Amino acid sequence: PARAPPKAYILLLKTHRLTVFLSAPHNSTVASLKAEALSALSSTVLRDANEDVPIVTSTDDFELCRAIKDRGKQNAAVPAYEVLDPDSPIRGLLNNWEELFVQFRGKNGKLMPVQVSQTSLLDEEEEEPARRAPPPPPQPTTPVGKGKRKAPPE
Repeated sequence: PARAPPKAYILLLKTHRLTVFLSAPHNSTVASLKAEALSALSSTVLRDANEDVPIVTSTDDFELCRAIKDRGKQNAAVPAYEVLDPDSPIRGLLNNWEELFVQFRGKNGKLMPVQVSQTSLLDEEEEEPARRAPPPPPQPTTPVGKGKRKAPPE
Protein backbone atom coordinates (compact mmCIF):
# COMPACT_ATOMS: atom_id res chain seq x y z
CA PRO A 1 0.00 0.00 0.00
CA ALA A 2 1.11 3.54 -0.73
CA ARG A 3 2.24 5.62 2.21
CA ALA A 4 -0.01 8.48 3.21
CA PRO A 5 1.58 11.89 2.78
CA PRO A 6 2.66 13.51 6.04
CA LYS A 7 0.46 16.13 7.66
CA ALA A 8 3.50 18.31 8.26
CA TYR A 9 6.69 18.37 6.23
CA ILE A 10 10.16 18.80 7.74
CA LEU A 11 12.53 20.29 5.15
CA LEU A 12 16.23 21.09 5.36
CA LEU A 13 17.15 24.48 3.91
CA LYS A 14 20.87 24.72 3.12
CA THR A 15 23.17 27.54 2.13
CA HIS A 16 26.88 28.05 2.70
CA ARG A 17 27.62 26.22 5.97
CA LEU A 18 24.13 26.76 7.36
CA THR A 19 21.21 24.33 7.65
CA VAL A 20 17.76 25.57 8.71
CA PHE A 21 14.98 23.13 9.54
CA LEU A 22 11.64 24.30 8.18
CA SER A 23 8.31 22.74 9.10
CA ALA A 24 5.22 23.33 7.03
CA PRO A 25 1.71 21.88 6.84
CA HIS A 26 1.02 19.63 3.84
CA ASN A 27 -1.21 22.25 2.20
CA SER A 28 1.53 24.94 2.17
CA THR A 29 3.01 26.48 -0.95
CA VAL A 30 6.61 27.16 -1.86
CA ALA A 31 5.86 30.88 -1.29
CA SER A 32 5.06 30.20 2.38
CA LEU A 33 8.35 28.27 2.67
CA LYS A 34 10.14 31.31 1.21
CA ALA A 35 8.54 33.51 3.88
CA GLU A 36 9.78 31.11 6.59
CA ALA A 37 13.23 31.08 4.97
CA LEU A 38 13.28 34.90 4.89
CA SER A 39 12.54 34.96 8.60
CA ALA A 40 15.46 32.60 9.28
CA LEU A 41 17.89 34.30 6.86
CA SER A 42 17.19 37.78 8.22
CA SER A 43 17.53 36.89 11.91
CA THR A 44 20.12 38.74 13.96
CA VAL A 45 21.50 35.46 15.29
CA LEU A 46 22.47 34.48 11.76
CA ARG A 47 24.05 37.87 11.07
CA ASP A 48 26.26 37.52 14.14
CA ALA A 49 27.40 33.97 13.31
CA ASN A 50 27.70 33.83 9.49
CA GLU A 51 29.23 36.69 7.56
CA ASP A 52 29.27 34.61 4.36
CA VAL A 53 25.49 34.49 3.89
CA PRO A 54 24.21 37.44 1.83
CA ILE A 55 21.82 39.87 3.50
CA VAL A 56 18.21 39.47 2.36
CA THR A 57 15.36 41.90 2.93
CA SER A 58 12.52 40.32 0.94
CA THR A 59 11.54 37.05 -0.70
CA ASP A 60 12.53 38.59 -4.05
CA ASP A 61 16.21 38.46 -2.98
CA PHE A 62 16.44 34.66 -3.30
CA GLU A 63 14.81 31.55 -4.73
CA LEU A 64 14.37 28.11 -3.24
CA CYS A 65 15.62 25.23 -5.33
CA ARG A 66 16.36 21.56 -5.06
CA ALA A 67 19.11 19.38 -6.44
CA ILE A 68 18.24 17.54 -9.64
CA LYS A 69 18.79 13.89 -8.93
CA ASP A 70 20.06 11.53 -11.60
CA ARG A 71 18.40 8.10 -11.22
CA GLY A 72 17.79 8.69 -7.54
CA LYS A 73 21.40 9.66 -6.79
CA GLN A 74 22.78 13.16 -6.60
CA ASN A 75 25.51 13.88 -9.12
CA ALA A 76 28.27 14.94 -6.76
CA ALA A 77 30.68 16.18 -9.45
CA VAL A 78 28.53 19.00 -10.87
CA PRO A 79 25.23 19.37 -9.04
CA ALA A 80 22.39 21.02 -10.94
CA TYR A 81 19.51 22.80 -9.24
CA GLU A 82 15.87 23.32 -10.17
CA VAL A 83 14.18 26.54 -9.00
CA LEU A 84 10.82 25.87 -7.33
CA ASP A 85 7.74 27.78 -8.49
CA PRO A 86 6.43 29.88 -5.56
CA ASP A 87 2.80 29.14 -6.45
CA SER A 88 3.27 25.36 -6.35
CA PRO A 89 1.91 23.39 -3.40
CA ILE A 90 4.54 21.37 -1.59
CA ARG A 91 2.39 18.24 -1.48
CA GLY A 92 3.42 16.08 -4.42
CA LEU A 93 6.35 18.38 -5.24
CA LEU A 94 8.59 17.74 -2.22
CA ASN A 95 9.31 14.78 0.00
CA ASN A 96 9.49 14.88 3.76
CA TRP A 97 13.07 15.61 4.95
CA GLU A 98 14.11 16.78 1.47
CA GLU A 99 17.04 19.18 1.17
CA LEU A 100 16.27 22.57 -0.34
CA PHE A 101 18.91 25.11 -1.31
CA VAL A 102 18.94 28.92 -1.39
CA GLN A 103 19.90 30.62 -4.62
CA PHE A 104 20.52 34.30 -3.91
CA ARG A 105 20.04 37.10 -6.43
CA GLY A 106 23.04 39.27 -7.24
CA LYS A 107 22.99 43.07 -7.40
CA ASN A 108 22.05 42.82 -11.08
CA GLY A 109 18.95 40.72 -10.25
CA LYS A 110 20.30 37.50 -11.75
CA LEU A 111 20.46 34.32 -9.74
CA MET A 112 23.90 33.49 -8.38
CA PRO A 113 25.11 29.88 -8.21
CA VAL A 114 24.17 27.84 -5.17
CA GLN A 115 26.89 27.94 -2.52
CA VAL A 116 26.75 25.12 -0.05
CA SER A 117 29.44 23.13 1.70
CA GLN A 118 28.59 19.57 2.61
CA THR A 119 30.15 19.04 6.00
CA SER A 120 31.33 15.66 7.16
CA LEU A 121 29.42 13.88 9.89
CA LEU A 122 32.70 12.77 11.46
CA ASP A 123 35.12 14.91 13.42
CA GLU A 124 38.35 15.74 11.64
CA GLU A 125 40.20 13.49 14.10
CA GLU A 126 37.90 10.56 13.28
CA GLU A 127 38.28 11.00 9.51
CA GLU A 128 42.03 10.31 9.46
CA PRO A 129 41.84 6.66 10.61
CA ALA A 130 38.98 6.04 8.19
CA ARG A 131 41.21 7.03 5.26
CA ARG A 132 43.92 4.55 6.20
CA ALA A 133 43.77 0.88 5.22
CA PRO A 134 41.77 -1.25 7.63
CA PRO A 135 43.81 -3.27 10.11
CA PRO A 136 44.48 -6.91 9.23
CA PRO A 137 41.94 -9.40 10.58
CA PRO A 138 42.85 -10.91 13.94
CA GLN A 139 44.59 -14.29 13.89
CA PRO A 140 42.50 -17.19 15.17
CA THR A 141 43.24 -18.04 18.77
CA THR A 142 42.03 -21.66 18.61
CA PRO A 143 44.65 -24.39 19.02
CA VAL A 144 46.03 -25.79 15.77
CA GLY A 145 44.92 -29.38 16.42
CA LYS A 146 41.17 -28.61 16.60
CA GLY A 147 38.61 -27.70 14.01
CA LYS A 148 38.69 -28.38 10.27
CA ARG A 149 41.93 -29.66 8.87
CA LYS A 150 43.45 -28.87 5.50
CA ALA A 151 43.93 -31.67 3.03
CA PRO A 152 47.53 -32.86 2.87
CA PRO A 153 49.41 -31.80 -0.31
CA GLU A 154 49.50 -34.50 -2.97
